[in-house]
This record gives sequence, C-alpha cells and structure tokens, in this order.
Amino acid sequence: MFPGCVTETLDELTGNLRLKVDFDLLRQELSDHVVEGPKERYRIDWPGKRESLDLANSPTTKTLRPVPDESLHFDTTKNLFIEGDNLDALKLLLNAYLGQIKLIYIDPPYNTGKDFIYRDRFATNQTDQEVSAGERTEYGKRLVANPERNGRFHSNWLTMMAPRLRQAKKLLTQDGAIFVSCDEGEQPRLRMVMDEIFGRPNFIADMVWAAGRKNDSRFISVSHEYIVCYARDSQYLRENKIIWRQRKKGLDDIYAQYERLKRQHGEDYNAMTKGLKNWYSGLADGHPAKDHKHYSHADARGIYFPDNISWPGGGGPKYDVLHPRTNKPVKVPSSGWRISDPKNMQELIEDGHIHFGDDENSVPCRKRYLKEKEQQVPYSVFYQDGRAASKRLRTLLGGNFFDYPKDELVLQEIVEMVTANEDIVLDFFAGSSTTAHSVMLQNASDGGNRRFIMVQLDELVNKKSDAFSAGFKTISEVSRERIRRAGEKMGGQFSSRLEPRCRLQGTQGRHIKHGGCLLSPRRIEPVSTVGNG
Repeated sequence: MFPGCVTETLDELTGNLRLKVDFDLLRQELSDHVVEGPKERYRIDWPGKRESLDLANSPTTKTLRPVPDESLHFDTTKNLFIEGDNLDALKLLLNAYLGQIKLIYIDPPYNTGKDFIYRDRFATNQTDQEVSAGERTEYGKRLVANPERNGRFHSNWLTMMAPRLRQAKKLLTQDGAIFVSCDEGEQPRLRMVMDEIFGRPNFIADMVWAAGRKNDSRFISVSHEYIVCYARDSQYLRENKIIWRQRKKGLDDIYAQYERLKRQHGEDYNAMTKGLKNWYSGLADGHPAKDHKHYSHADARGIYFPDNISWPGGGGPKYDVLHPRTNKPVKVPSSGWRISDPKNMQELIEDGHIHFGDDENSVPCRKRYLKEKEQQVPYSVFYQDGRAASKRLRTLLGGNFFDYPKDELVLQEIVEMVTANEDIVLDFFAGSSTTAHSVMLQNASDGGNRRFIMVQLDELVNKKSDAFSAGFKTISEVSRERIRRAGEKMGGQFSSRLEPRCRLQGTQGRHIKHGGCLLSPRRIEPVSTVGNG
C-alpha cells in the first residue's frame, strides 16, 4: 500500500542489510498534519554510500606494468587495453590522464537480478560473512547473483557505480562528456547519482535507443534503453560556443547515385534531376537516404534543393529580377525578397546559386547544396536494430561470443559528434570493445588520430559458451581479438597504433592483468609497491 515507505537499510547491530519500514514517513502518509522526523534534504541516499566514497578516495595498491612482448607495435602505439578491476585502473590513469579524456562511454552491467562481478567491499562485515559462507572468493569477488529480493538490490549497484563515476569525472577535459548506457531499471537512480557527482546543470540529455520490438513481454514490449549524457562543464561549452553535430545518414548513397547519373547524362542536369527523383521513389521505406529526398535537383556543383527565398513574415524589399533565359522580370514573392540588396542577389545569380523555373512566371529559389548541409543536431530518440550489430560481430569473430553487443555504428556517431583529431576516448566497461571499434571507424572516416583506452575485468567466459569452445578463457581475450580483427578488416591502416601495452598488478596475488591484443592469460606475481603506470 505504501511502497515509498520501504527502504534498504543497514542493521547497526548485525551489520546485515535488509528492507525496513520508514515509520516517520508511514505516519505522515496516514496523517493530515506534519509529522516530526529527521531533517529533510533533496539527495540520493543508500546503504553503502559512505563506503562508496571511501572506495573512491582510498589509494590503490596496484600498479600498471607494460607487456611489450604481448603487444603489437609497443613502441609506437598510443592506445591502451587494461585488463583488471576498472576502479583500480581509473585511479592509476589519473597519474597521466587527469583532465585529458575528451569522451567517456560506458555500458555498465545492468541491474537485472543477475551477477555483476566486481571486487568492491559493499559492506566489510557482510563481505567477511560471504567469504566464510563461500559466496565470495578470498579476494572479495562476487560469486552469487544480485536478485531483486535482496535488500541491497539497488544499493549494490549504486555502490559499485558511484566511485567509478567519481574517478571518471576527474579524467574528463573541461569540454569533455560522459555517456552511460542504462536500462529503465536503474535509470532514475543513475540520473540522481550523476546529478550529485557531475552536477544537475551539466546534464545534457537522456538519449533513447529503440533497438527492436520484443514480442515475449506480458504487458509492454520494452524495446528501448537509455544513454544518459552529462558534460564535464556545460557552462564552458556554452561560453566557448562548442556545439555537437553528426553527419547525416545515407549521404554516401546519394553521392554515389549522383556520380552514376552524371556518367550517364553528362551535363544534362534536367535528366539527372529526373533520374534522382525516380531513384528516391524507388528506395525502400526506412532507407536513410530517403530522409533527404528534398535534395532532388542536380547541377554542376552537386545536389541541392530549391529553398524559399521570400522575406519571412512579410514586408521585405521588392525589386525586379530578370529571368536568365527570357530576360523578363520574374514573379516577386508577395512578402518580398529575403535578399535585401539587389547587388547581392545579382552576384548569387551570376555564381549559379539561384534556381529559376522554366520561365518568369514562377518565383526563383535559393539553392541549398547537400555538401553544405551534411551536419545535423543529434536526435535524442533514434532507432537502430540491435540484431544487425550482433550479426556483424558474429561475422567478424567467427562465432556468437556476445549475446547483446553494443552497435559500433551508433557509438561511432557519439565519437563523431564529441571528438576530433587527437582526442582520447575511454571505456572502462569495455566488454567486447565496441567503443574501440567505433573509434577506429571514425578515424577511418575522417582521417582523425583519436586514441582509445579500454578497461575490462578478467572475467571468465562461460564454459558452455561458443567463446570457450573457440579457445577463449576470458572476456578480455575476446575483446582484444575483436580490436585486432576490426583493425585488419579496415585494411591495416591503423595496425601501427591498435594495440594496448599495459598490465595491472596487485599486492594480494590477484590475477589483474593489462596487456596487448595478443595477451595470453597467466598468473601475475604480486608487486608490493604502488607504481605510477
């Protein structure tokens, strides 16, 4: 009856976490006057929040160790693949990358009631109990699921995420941004904890990615997920007039059709225009090029659409404009010309930027060329069939090694709109290294030299999986193989700077490794000192 009165709480006597009724709030629900209770604040709280701050602020006892013999082009690569716990890795990266990362994209484990394997101490006394009960390894690695009936269901996830987000913020450049994929299960809490860490004014948008209908749902087909975006400093972006843009889809197909029509019709631009319109009509619904079918006219400069040339709202200047073929004054728009100076109008006509009708009886238009309008403001809601990404990755790796990989083309658009040139992109929940793939794709597209840093836990693959059958023992092995094959598929043009080169080592004999795409799994001897990587 009163779900808002039930909270996750820590039992101070036993140290266990459980669900508890907030009786002050319950009394308020049942009362028609204000009930005295603890001081109210607008904030997010959960059992383990103080510990998450401790996890974020405590120094790491690990160090990064280069692995040149298991990396490709060790002396020239500027990319990194780090295998190990990402919280330790983030703390070590601060030494060299504080304020240097332009874009962070992460796809953290969703809180679906299954295990998310990280070594954090969610509650010291509870962890000790779980180790004794065999629910954790001696290193604190989780061995059990995080079911919804667990009193720490949401708290576990927040305690895992918060310290990592705090470290990530320190790595961002002042004009940098972070994008976090999330489902509807934790999206409200993710927003609140990111408001607290990054600041509510730095929230940019919730992008909604519709990936395809699911027909097995009992009630509503939840076929979307969120990509939550925060800037490091949105005021800095506004003051420096920094904008995000992405290239429109389908342009390459349009340009290819223009070249085919040009070879076929030469300088007969009327025939090219007719052919272009027919081509648009023949495209299947949903083809990205069809969104730009208003760009249906052709001339020597390229493809354009005839734009309105009248003065907005009326009251614009009116003067004679002669038709170039009939040499008679053309029809003047009722609201006047948008171009106020007749001399400027004449210059545009002589430069071929004005579109005329067959005779003087129609109003001319301004030519807007597709080449000049390739960029657009990114949409917050978009559709991209998730099955296509799975199929491409399955083809690339030769097996179905990941069930729900992210789409490298979607992430490429994020890389394109936020980064350029020598910018660095970080993903500390690397998974299959889709982010690294997307960085390479964008470099190939615009000639950039962006670098990536991938961090992936040394998580074992399921022994019943295709990946295990193919000889892979950990997810990071598959991830590095994906980077290598993606680079080879692009013609080896990035082969000299693909491979990472570091390994993380700890003081407690943990198997925390960092290395290149060809790193083989093996035990790492403990290092007793803290290194700077």
